Amino acid sequence: MGRLRYRRHLNLALAVATAAIVAPAVASAAGAAPPTTGDRSVAAATVTVGDAYVDLPRYAPGQPVTVSADLSAAGGTWTGPVTFTVTHLGEPVATATVTATAAPTTTANWTFTPPAADYQGYLVQITAGGATASAAVDVSSDWTVFPRIGFLSAYPAGLTQAQADAQIRLLQRKYHLNALQFYDWMWRHDKPIQRDAAGSLATTWTAWNGDVIAPQTVSRYITAAHQQNVAALPYSMSYAALNNYQQVSGLSDDWRLKYADGTPWDFEMIPGANLYMFDPANPSWQRHITAQYRDQVDTMGFDGVHVDQLGDWGAMTDWAGKPVDLPAGFRSLLQASDRALAGSAGTVVGMNAVDGFGSDAIATSGVVDYLYTELWDRHEKYLDVKALLDRQQRLSGGESRVIAGYLNNHDNSGPRYEAEQAVLSETLGTNTNHSGYTGPGFVDKFGTVGQRVEFTVTAPETRRYSLNFRYGNATGAVASRTVKVDGTPVGTVKFQPAGSWDTWKLPQSITTRLTAGQHTITLELTATDTGFINLDSLVLGEFDPTSVKLANAAFAASGASAIAMGQDANMLSNPYFPDFSKQLSNDLAGWMEGFYDFTTAYENLLYGPDVYSIDSGRQVVTVDGIATSGAAEPNTVWVNAKRSADHDVIQLINLLGNDDRWRPSGKTTPPVQRDLKVRYYIGPDLQPGDLRVASPDRDGGRSTNLPYAVGTDSAGRYLSFTVPELRTWDMLYLEREFATPAGGRYEAETAVRTGVTVGTDHPGYTGSGFVDNFAAPNTGVTTTMRAAATGEATLRIRYAAPTTTTRTLAVDGATSIPLTLPATGSWDTWATATVRFPLKAGLHSVVLWHGGTDSGAVNIDHLELA
Repeated sequence: MGRLRYRRHLNLALAVATAAIVAPAVASAAGAAPPTTGDRSVAAATVTVGDAYVDLPRYAPGQPVTVSADLSAAGGTWTGPVTFTVTHLGEPVATATVTATAAPTTTANWTFTPPAADYQGYLVQITAGGATASAAVDVSSDWTVFPRIGFLSAYPAGLTQAQADAQIRLLQRKYHLNALQFYDWMWRHDKPIQRDAAGSLATTWTAWNGDVIAPQTVSRYITAAHQQNVAALPYSMSYAALNNYQQVSGLSDDWRLKYADGTPWDFEMIPGANLYMFDPANPSWQRHITAQYRDQVDTMGFDGVHVDQLGDWGAMTDWAGKPVDLPAGFRSLLQASDRALAGSAGTVVGMNAVDGFGSDAIATSGVVDYLYTELWDRHEKYLDVKALLDRQQRLSGGESRVIAGYLNNHDNSGPRYEAEQAVLSETLGTNTNHSGYTGPGFVDKFGTVGQRVEFTVTAPETRRYSLNFRYGNATGAVASRTVKVDGTPVGTVKFQPAGSWDTWKLPQSITTRLTAGQHTITLELTATDTGFINLDSLVLGEFDPTSVKLANAAFAASGASAIAMGQDANMLSNPYFPDFSKQLSNDLAGWMEGFYDFTTAYENLLYGPDVYSIDSGRQVVTVDGIATSGAAEPNTVWVNAKRSADHDVIQLINLLGNDDRWRPSGKTTPPVQRDLKVRYYIGPDLQPGDLRVASPDRDGGRSTNLPYAVGTDSAGRYLSFTVPELRTWDMLYLEREFATPAGGRYEAETAVRTGVTVGTDHPGYTGSGFVDNFAAPNTGVTTTMRAAATGEATLRIRYAAPTTTTRTLAVDGATSIPLTLPATGSWDTWATATVRFPLKAGLHSVVLWHGGTDSGAVNIDHLELA
């Protein structure tokens, strides 16, 4: 599995001398892309670096990398040096300068070979005439260690190989995507590939939703992906079958699932298409569906299987009424899938733990290559997501994690235009007799050929827009309308029925490109359209920039990449992937590209299997004059502290002015914080090295060194430094070593102390004193300790307490162990309490804390870890 291969390379020395240049550095004239917006590039007086990119999303060790920069001269010809600089976590790796001429555009190219170490991320900065841009490089022999998954969702007939190549190239250049989920590519959930009577692959097949899919197009996308080092993952269902499953696939009702009350588990997705659910642990079902998974790989060329489920629908039984443990069934199915794929060309196995359902069973299955979680109402807070990801990491032993979080999903966000205020054809009227509409009313009884509603909209910039028509339809039948932009038809919208005229819905949106300025959007009932609807409004659907930035920062800082970007550079906002009901502004699109550069360049500090959470309470980091929180509380700067084999990492996420939920739109742009005075409490044994800060919000992700001072106050030993600026997200990372104290004894009086004092008035203590006045809630002692080996650790706590006392032991901010410290009889009598728990080799944060339910007073002399 990927993480094991990663660990074999953790001890490889990273060569930071000059990398070998394996091809001549050249500047070539080519059609340059227009400049991106956001902080990815900065214009100079005469030349702009519009875009910078590399030729592949992932490289094998020793594989040459070609970096390209699109240059554009302002009103003439520019000739000058273009400098390429490669760094790893801020350390220089390679640099070179080429001469380029933009007349008015050109593309400057440079080819170099990174150091031989596997599983490393690099930042490339390009400078030309004072203008700068950034790109990133991922050197990894296995993509599952640092997965960056995107998606495809449409497979029309007639797509050429060149067109498929171009689409995949666009995605990997913009976002470094190294894997693609092929969403709803299949014919049926229970039989993905359709064949004719002779066993030949069908030319096309019609999916459950009416989409016509060309398997040749699917194959061309797979070919294009493989040519560009991108894995191809087929969306597959773990336990679902469509109508007529007995006749089509030979399935038996005896394999199916029921609710606890005996009702069979099935439901209607759209009229005429039902899903019927089967027991994933049933051996007959497993033989059937895993054979389909193998067929997908052997016939289409996929790289394994990506398995989906529907989350927690309550207690289930098998067909005979015996209770079914679905998470255990998922584990069994995954293991059977792994066996079925053995020896094939595609052996990757992944499964969606929908909103955490089955997460533990999947994480401990021993066969998945990444942990994928679609987030719903159980994980709406930033801290909910972090806790889930931390648990997955602990249970899996460091497996990579991927989030599917549909931002702004519940919101019809964007500029709104009321239908009742638009230009209506003469036979249309308005009404207010059905509740739930927006504005002063809605358009009523829209159902006669020739009727139309004309909206005049203003596009603030030139780009693609989503047209979201809010409607009511209680006719029981699907209605349709033709959409025209400035008089030209751009598509047809279908309006699915709902149960009441008081129920307002959104159909799958139409997307269209608009130039900046005014346009007419017409919704018309033509001779080929049908049905009656009420029309409420038109929204130009768009993502809320602040929520997108904060959520993506939170996911990455918590250790997970997100499946977000896909076909035609659309971003997911809906679990039905082809629903592109929201678009990115040009500025936000530029930020997203820079975000992928940043997270690729710093993948080792964000996603490495050796990166884990340490205690992020307020005792670890303080910022003068600013409210901070280790729990992502509203209106604070969230301090998310982590640790790798050789770095301490502090993530600062600016939640000031906002709540603790990541999904909703309507967030306030956080006020920029400048010159933050920070103290980071490190304790007596950590030996600090260089401290750097980097952010996707500025300088193209380039890190800068921060000077610091080492001091001691009533809370312990700390580093003090100034962070120049915090917009959305800053990442601080400190190189460090650690000196284990003699005998493995950690004196409490020199640890990081919260709300306690140091005393010397009771004899018999070791060291220079002991922790005193440890009696009030929210006080404690924080110690960094080294475990010499992986296994069961024994922690000995030397203490004094006249009466029995309770405390909470927290390890790495997660493992919480209640402690009872028996009375020692007097403050002058010292005793030792022992607690055992599993621990991995390496450094750990160990906290003794007085929580809300703890009681009593205690003095702490020292702690020993064996």
